[in-house]
Amino acid sequence: MAEEIYGNIYDIQKFSVHDGPGIRTDVFTKGCPLRCLWCHSPESQGFGPDVAWMDIRCIGLEYGCKCVSSCPEGAISAGEPTPTLADPDKLITHPVIDRDKCTVCLKCTEVCPSKALYNTLRRMSVEEVMVEIRKDKKYYDKSGGGVTISGGEPMSQFEFTLAVAKQCKAEGIHVALDTTGFAPWEHFKEILPYVDLFLYDLKHMDSKRSEKLVGVPNELILENARKLAAAGGRFQFRFPIIPKLNDSPENVRATAEFCKEVESAIDVVQLLPYHKMGEMKYVRLGKKYKLVNVEPPTNEFMEEQLKVFTDLGLPARIS
Repeated sequence: MAEEIYGNIYDIQKFSVHDGPGIRTDVFTKGCPLRCLWCHSPESQGFGPDVAWMDIRCIGLEYGCKCVSSCPEGAISAGEPTPTLADPDKLITHPVIDRDKCTVCLKCTEVCPSKALYNTLRRMSVEEVMVEIRKDKKYYDKSGGGVTISGGEPMSQFEFTLAVAKQCKAEGIHVALDTTGFAPWEHFKEILPYVDLFLYDLKHMDSKRSEKLVGVPNELILENARKLAAAGGRFQFRFPIIPKLNDSPENVRATAEFCKEVESAIDVVQLLPYHKMGEMKYVRLGKKYKLVNVEPPTNEFMEEQLKVFTDLGLPARIS
């Protein structure tokens, strides 16, 4: 009997309509080799567990929560009493985490009754993931949807990602792979027969600038895209537009010209305006959000960038 394959994930999201065609189930794997300054999922970056704290779930230390006493390192203490959202006249005491002392032993998450303190990592087998995926197969069939394996970078857990993709294809489920493209070509070549659509990120066309913004150069990313296109892969390119970081006319034009180079393999190019919806996640993890002074681009600016792509005859849209 073959040994079961396990992977580290941080979420499974149902009824997703933005990550590929139709109604989809998103499987978010944990761990990424990139460190994009605008990353809206900081819980996806590390390959191991993290202790997160969601204040809206917290019932307060007054109600018997043992998180303070559970920590062997003394990393959790009582904060100042603050008003509740439901009743401003009612004060509750929240825990405060000293991240320098925290060893991520997870004992606090085990005793938190409301799961305000929680571990961002879920260890799941391929079959456990498939159980969740199969629940919505009728929606995939009726909408032309399927499964999107995302991250983090799912190719960083290649054995697990490949096994999920294979099983989905064996059961007639459409597979999309949301990837940065930063993985060995041999892995992309092996998984290609089981992937119907690559949701492929394009961050910056200048390699040195790419390394500064996301932590890695772009040669491997672009070369993998070219090879996948030549081998029959289909693309939904995703270009996040971050003001003052990658929105220069030169980079926008270079990105459009690269897409034109592999146009025959493209279903659509998505232009993604920068947003701050992930900022609160950094607070939950005790991390600092680095782009606090960057504002989302205007609708008018996004339309101007879209025109660069459509003027080249590319199928593009703002998402």
